[in-house]
Amino acid sequence: MLKTVHAKLLVPILCAIILSSLITGIAEHQVISSIIDEAFNEDGRRSANRLRESVDNTISKAQTDLSALSAAPSVKHLLQGNEASGALVEGYITALVNQYGIYNSMTILNTDGIIVASTSGSTGGDRSDREYFQSGMKGEFHISEVEKSRQTGRLATFVSIPVHDADNSIIGVALAVINLEEFNSRYVAPISLLGNGGYAMIATSNGTVIGHRDEKEVGGMMPDKTMRYLHLIKKDGESAAFETTKDGVEYMAFAERSHYTDWYAIVVSPLSEFNAPTHYLTVFKSVLAVILVLLQAALIWFVVRGITKALSATVRYSEEVAKGSLDAALSVERDDEVGVLAQSLRVMVRKLKGLIEFAEKKTAEVEESAKTIHESIVYASKIQKNLLPVDSILQNAFSDYSVIWKPRDIVGGDIYWAKNFDDGTVLCVCDCTGHGTPGALLTMLVASVFESTITEKNHTNTAQILYMLDQKIASAFHVKAGAELSMDINDGCDLAVLFIAKDGSVTMSAGNTNVFVCDGKEVIRLRGQQVFVGDGQLKSKDDVDTHRIPANPANKFYIATDGLSDQVGGKSGKQFGFKTLERIALENHSEKQAIISAKIWNAFVEYQGKQPRRDDFQLVTFKP
Repeated sequence: MLKTVHAKLLVPILCAIILSSLITGIAEHQVISSIIDEAFNEDGRRSANRLRESVDNTISKAQTDLSALSAAPSVKHLLQGNEASGALVEGYITALVNQYGIYNSMTILNTDGIIVASTSGSTGGDRSDREYFQSGMKGEFHISEVEKSRQTGRLATFVSIPVHDADNSIIGVALAVINLEEFNSRYVAPISLLGNGGYAMIATSNGTVIGHRDEKEVGGMMPDKTMRYLHLIKKDGESAAFETTKDGVEYMAFAERSHYTDWYAIVVSPLSEFNAPTHYLTVFKSVLAVILVLLQAALIWFVVRGITKALSATVRYSEEVAKGSLDAALSVERDDEVGVLAQSLRVMVRKLKGLIEFAEKKTAEVEESAKTIHESIVYASKIQKNLLPVDSILQNAFSDYSVIWKPRDIVGGDIYWAKNFDDGTVLCVCDCTGHGTPGALLTMLVASVFESTITEKNHTNTAQILYMLDQKIASAFHVKAGAELSMDINDGCDLAVLFIAKDGSVTMSAGNTNVFVCDGKEVIRLRGQQVFVGDGQLKSKDDVDTHRIPANPANKFYIATDGLSDQVGGKSGKQFGFKTLERIALENHSEKQAIISAKIWNAFVEYQGKQPRRDDFQLVTFKP
């Protein structure tokens, strides 16, 4: 009976195999060709994409290096006339050139286009007629057309970026020269497609070849037919695949346009090599299909007879497990592959149960820990907010005021403090080192020092207050006056101390903090001196500058920490600065301080866009 059942099962299976083989053979060529062509197309697109990424990564690396270089204090000092910084700058740019190997050279130019530092060591050369210098002086990031370097005779592209001072004024241009021959040997020559017949190249929008496996081709022109296809790629990062002809040979080409330049990354393969695998695999598949039919006919009797029942039980068990029933039983006991499969399923389910139990336990522990940490930080935020002055202190001090205090994290390193006296009020606006939890801890120390330092005896002398704060914070961190700053700790704060007298006059001393005064006609920036409160470098109160602003009913004051000015955003990716604050304060002088502050905050948020907040935000404005 069993043999009859197996025979009846075997006959339709064999007929189905033979029939499917015939149908497969008829459609084989078209199906395989489509699959292989798609695979090779994908390989070509990936190769072109990798080459384009190499181009863009090089330009991006140059932009990053130049951005870091333009932000270096030594470069700014050199461009501001400190010639002693020249050796340090040359060492810096020489290290960059030697490290990456793709640069020909790097150069720093002043606002007249004169070389003040270079990797060759030469200075004084005039580059004011160069496009890269002129673009840099316009505040633009510049990538030049491909050209031969006048110094080396090599193909190169010039990348430049402006250098700004603290007021965001352009004081010079940083330049890097990218060696395209080195780029060619690194990234272009090694790329191949479908064996030795395929290769890569880079071409500009006018058809000039600037990268090629055969260096003799560099400097030549792409075929017109190829350029017509390339010009169809309108957007940066778009790709195209097309057939083209060169020297009578037909090629399959894949191209992708650079994000930063008008260059095209191109990978080509002769059509004869591109299509050959399709034909070979079709023949191989046909032969293999015949062999498989014969083997299946011989083996199917044994397969059907031996495993039908065991497989059915195993499938049912798998379905139960898939539904979540990990306690289901599998009674199959065999010594062949089906038995191994059944045992493996049982072991897998047993281990899965253990993993689920372990994961549930660990998940509960992690959630509990995260909850505890978050609750602690939230509670710390409540404590920090309690350090801020109550509204009644500010109401007694000013006729109108507004405060926007927004830590970047739950807690932050910015804090403001105020205290009323009979003849006026002391206001301190402070930006402590760091942000988050470390910054918040420092604000607690600083607030305590404010309370112990500012008394009835000294509250009108802002210079003395700032000096005493510097000494007490330095003492708390065991920093000795006049000693070199420790490499392990350099904590303190940027600080503005103001005494606002009852008659409306204001006395101010500040370290690294600007105070803006607007009378409705103009905005005056009172710059804080270069003093970091807490490093213990002040020798006496005489080292501290004092600004005195006479009483004026029209005066309004604005104090912001660097979380406002240092935020990057906008289309250019530059820092927000203080220009917008000054403009809004002047244009809206007649408005309430809360309205003016809200407009400054909205402008800040709009400028920030999708960029992450870099620091805590604090803006204190008032009218005496």
